Amino acid sequence: MPVPTADRISVITGDITEQLVDAIVNAANPSLLGGGGVDGAIHRAAGPELLEECRTLGGCLTGEAKITKGYRLPARFVIHTVGPVWGGGHDAEDELLAACYRNSLTLAEAYGLRTIAFPAISTGAYGFPPARATLIAIKTVMGHLGRSPFLEKVVFVCHSDRSFLMYTDAIRELTQEATGVLGKGGHALQDHRHEQESTPADIQKQVSGQLQMIEVVHGIRFVNREALAAAIGRGATDRRRVSVATAALNSYVAVQNLHGDVEIPGDVLEMILKKANEW
Repeated sequence: MPVPTADRISVITGDITEQLVDAIVNAANPSLLGGGGVDGAIHRAAGPELLEECRTLGGCLTGEAKITKGYRLPARFVIHTVGPVWGGGHDAEDELLAACYRNSLTLAEAYGLRTIAFPAISTGAYGFPPARATLIAIKTVMGHLGRSPFLEKVVFVCHSDRSFLMYTDAIRELTQEATGVLGKGGHALQDHRHEQESTPADIQKQVSGQLQMIEVVHGIRFVNREALAAAIGRGATDRRRVSVATAALNSYVAVQNLHGDVEIPGDVLEMILKKANEW
């Protein structure tokens, strides 16, 4: 008989770099070249070899996951995933965050791993509301474990007692639902997905904000910023597509390691908009 889903989940307060599991998950940035918070801590603990391997991976898109060795960590592997930047809840952040957990678990299983530890993805500098992120994390992991008996243990590593209580409360709520569907909190989460139709002004405001975020994060300046914003606004006709387009643009800047004044080539922009409209 398979072990019940909730029995395969642990919540602890501690340091993710110290977890003796097959893989720990790194809340990375699109370049995969290290950063602050959990990302920086994992790179420091793993040693410079981790950065050298990450340089060979070509970056990572938001919601996707890539794997490296763990080097000096107790964990044998590190699974790197890029969480969404919180933009108010209208930019497919829920779906992208769920994809981080789902793709990390799928990758772990593809490598024959049995135990994995997660941090609270996107809840630090990326600004995702912790309670909302916790529900998404628990629901996604429980759903995956319910379909797959392969993983033996998923550990959520919390940085505070408050975070610990959020996770344990979410697990209790979801486990108590006889149908396996989110209860009161989950319905509130789902309600956010029934969004009002966006106006062109809303779209353009979102595009401008996302372009500014990319400039600040990477220390660049788009020299064709107005044309870029107008093209994305025309080509990505709703908030979700704008989010996908700007996430792809962010990844392009990170992977190309661009600095200073940056002009996005027309063929690159065309590829980004094509990706957004296929979402």
